[in-house]
Amino acid sequence: MRTIYENYRGFKISKQDSTYNAIQADGIVFSRWQLSQVLDTVDNYVEVSENILSEGADTEFPLN
Repeated sequence: MRTIYENYRGFKISKQDSTYNAIQADGIVFSRWQLSQVLDTVDNYVEVSENILSEGADTEFPLN
């Protein structure tokens, strides 16, 4: 296994045989045939996760 990025948006990107893998410490794993596909998948996952977190902060209930 060859490491390509040690920390790409929180994921370790590596190549094993003909597959690129993105692995996060939380156990999230993405596997794709092309490097660009695995990087796009990681980007999409991070952006969606950030949007969910930011929307959650806006939906707080009043404390009255």
